[in-house]
Amino acid sequence: MNSKVAAALDDVYDRMQWAGEEYILEELNDEVGGLKKTGISYSMEVMYWSGYTYRYWHYYTGECSNEIYKAADAETMNECWPGFHTLDVEMAIDDLKEIYEQKRDKECI
Repeated sequence: MNSKVAAALDDVYDRMQWAGEEYILEELNDEVGGLKKTGISYSMEVMYWSGYTYRYWHYYTGECSNEIYKAADAETMNECWPGFHTLDVEMAIDDLKEIYEQKRDKECI
């Protein structure tokens, strides 16, 4: 979400938007000098829902990928998936934004 590849997907038009998933991952792998093979693994359901929600979020609000990821990182998406994946995607995004605002307000106090 913080890569040039993600930024390209945020553009009004970029060739990356029409590329297949293997090509996009290859471009990302080249950009970061190798994707990490270890770490936390999330279920396919969580990953699919997260990816769809992140893309929809961008088109719904106009926010860029790195701002979206600040508001709802992978851990947050994984934690919220059980209750949010059955919601209308716009409602889920609004709720994720509200959670982020509450966390931010709490940190400022």
